[in-house]
Amino acid sequence: MVNDRISSFDAFLECKDLSINDLLEKLLHSNSIIQYEAAKRLQFFQYKEIIDIIRNILLTSRYSKHREIANFILGQIQEELSTTELKEIFSILIYSIQSDKSIKVKSSAISSLGHLFKKYNLGEEEFRTIENNISSIWNMNRYSIIISIAFSSAYFPKRNYIKEYLIKNLNSKHHKIISWVLYGLKEKHYESESIENLLIHKLSQFNEKSYIYNEIIAFLISISSKKVIPYIEKILFTQSKIDDEIYTELKNNLSDEFAELRKQLLEEFK
Repeated sequence: MVNDRISSFDAFLECKDLSINDLLEKLLHSNSIIQYEAAKRLQFFQYKEIIDIIRNILLTSRYSKHREIANFILGQIQEELSTTELKEIFSILIYSIQSDKSIKVKSSAISSLGHLFKKYNLGEEEFRTIENNISSIWNMNRYSIIISIAFSSAYFPKRNYIKEYLIKNLNSKHHKIISWVLYGLKEKHYESESIENLLIHKLSQFNEKSYIYNEIIAFLISISSKKVIPYIEKILFTQSKIDDEIYTELKNNLSDEFAELRKQLLEEFK
């Protein structure tokens, strides 16, 4: 019987020296922790060594978990991919987004697109080849898909409709969604008064000691929002510890508006 409580490190040790065929067995017949460690190990093989099992076994499986993992593998293959291989992977990921009925499979494919755009520093030319084919994702209001899009949007070229999609999902009640949306906004330098006002309003909805409250404060510092200054002052005056992200953003913000706060920060929290 497989131990469902195995740690990620133990799963890593179990998979690190296995052959492709043995890793495939782990993918097909193990729990989720071992499956993903086996998938990560497969990412260190060459594309041509693993594409047959991905295409002919994992992607054709009736189990959505296998198809989800197949898309996960394709997004982070460690060996350098050729242009032809990238195009093949794009075709597979787009097919999964368009045709697979599983939300988790679609989410995995979207995240993998983001990883590929990040790793290969892809831009306008490459995005235009897939843009129309992934247009359906902007209307998919599902938790895991929103997170995947928020991540990938950090590496897709700038688009007004992507910016509006991210702003819309700042209204989410899920902290993790808001966190990833902030990541996408920050990485792509999407800024506007509407974003600033929405985030200032949202501060009243969260506990001051919650991670999402701190992430919003840090983001507002990163865009030099004057409206966040009273909130920073309260943190500096009332808390004995300060969040690392807030500390870093305030320390590195050299604008005049934050000069006094920056000075106080460095005196209080050396």
